[in-house]
Amino acid sequence: MNLLALREVRYLHPAASREAVAGVSMAVSSGEVVGVIGPNAAGKSTLARLACGLLAPVRGEVSLQGDLMAKLSRRERARRVAFLPQHPPHDLSFTAREVALMGRAPHLGLWSLEGPRDLERATAALSELDALELADRPVSQLSGGERQRVFLARAFAQEAALLVLDEPTAALDLSHQVLLVHALRQRARKGGGALLVLHDLVLAAAACDRLALLHGGQVIAEGAPADVLRPAVLSPVYGTDVEVVPHPGTGQPLVAPRITR
Repeated sequence: MNLLALREVRYLHPAASREAVAGVSMAVSSGEVVGVIGPNAAGKSTLARLACGLLAPVRGEVSLQGDLMAKLSRRERARRVAFLPQHPPHDLSFTAREVALMGRAPHLGLWSLEGPRDLERATAALSELDALELADRPVSQLSGGERQRVFLARAFAQEAALLVLDEPTAALDLSHQVLLVHALRQRARKGGGALLVLHDLVLAAAACDRLALLHGGQVIAEGAPADVLRPAVLSPVYGTDVEVVPHPGTGQPLVAPRITR
């Protein structure tokens, strides 16, 4: 089942001279982790916001689990897709536990308070992201990596089938990058899915089943990491020479710029 489907989606920011997303069609199926890669200003973050309903396409259609995004209420959208922005707020006075509990909002009535089940899910999400020890600390007092784990926990606590995460590994150290990838793969094995916006091409190769390379708002290449992460594909898009070699242990592509000293 397609958790997300975009069909010929186009979007033009106000006062912009060219489309940020220019006719993109792609999907995320149950059990899949899909990565969106590309240079700066390729349209990646705009595509992520279109995928979760924060932006409405000028043309084309976005569907969640077979239903048009435009016909779903905000609450129903939030039950189907959870979003992590590229720059979560950093000056909140809420504790990490309170932020994680915000992910339960789509499951509560208008005037309902969180119950034991909501607290259980928020606590489990904090634990899954190695952030439980931060539960009682204000978010404003956390480091960048700690704060990122808390906002990831909020997205996980939402219990949406689809996660749309914009630069989810920003500020995370190596061990927490690995922890996040394992958590996403586990959710995929249980039938969930994820759309990840990533700049780290090595991490994209390790984490994702498929990659979509964006440039100028268009999908230039799409497929398995080994098919997309090739010098002939990457170098023209990024405007620099790259080397790609297989990882000696896993065979996954390792991408590095060619820098002479």
